[in-house]
Amino acid sequence: MSGDRIDSWLDELGLPSRDPGRPETSAGRFADGGWYKWEVAGALDGSSVRRLVEFLQSHDVHVHQITNTVGTMRYLDEQILDLVATCAQLEIQLRMAVGPRGLHDIGGQKLGSSSVAAASAYRLRGASALRTGVDDVLHAIELGVRGFLVFDEGLLTVLAQLRAGGHLPAGIRLKASSNMGAANPAHARLLVEAGADSVNLQRDLDVRMIAAVRAATDAALDLHTDNPPSTGGFLRGYEIGEIVRVAAPVYLKTGNAAQDFSETAPTERELAAIAHQLLLDHQLLTRLFPTATPSETPEF
Repeated sequence: MSGDRIDSWLDELGLPSRDPGRPETSAGRFADGGWYKWEVAGALDGSSVRRLVEFLQSHDVHVHQITNTVGTMRYLDEQILDLVATCAQLEIQLRMAVGPRGLHDIGGQKLGSSSVAAASAYRLRGASALRTGVDDVLHAIELGVRGFLVFDEGLLTVLAQLRAGGHLPAGIRLKASSNMGAANPAHARLLVEAGADSVNLQRDLDVRMIAAVRAATDAALDLHTDNPPSTGGFLRGYEIGEIVRVAAPVYLKTGNAAQDFSETAPTERELAAIAHQLLLDHQLLTRLFPTATPSETPEF
């Protein structure tokens, strides 16, 4: 039967042929043995990171990674330096988006009303945009940034090759954005092979699908525990224990439901809501999977 042949072929490629009925516990961990890290993403600057940490301190909960999704091109150097210094002082990993030039250039892709047009609007258009994307990263590295959120597969490949060739620091980290659309084991592994150190999967994958991806790659996964209405409005608190169990090592991206995508730093009220959502998720994870420990050691 063709199904049996396909199963055999995928097995030879090291890929699962089905989403598992009963997902196995992941054997993967971060370098210090932790299962997960808390991440907050958005238009975060130095002052908003400091205030967010203040909200969490009384509960003894640590945010491990901040991802600024606006893009290096939208900040003054002094703002990036402040964000870098703040995260270093608080022992928080920092990633910054490259660009995202695709949403701001003169191309009409982002103006299309269809979902097909929107899906590719973050990609870089033309060789000059690719060159400028590399320049964004090089300049950010000079300012102290060591982690990057990448929206374009071509740029990801170029940055990984430049890193391997010694043109960029060996210690920089590259995250494949969820805008790349990774939703199956082969796609996730392809992005890792292209140079991604972690892969942000699509927001609507169930636990079995996540487990299938984990079976195909050892790289860290990035998973949203909640989302604003524009990306589905999902609240997945009761799944967090299972997500950590099958996906470790995993970055748990929390707090997005408190603020839709914006180029302005969160307000005081929004920061309080982000902290509240992280604490809710922490409370559920502690109750539903108490043996899972966080990774408290910064990787970069």
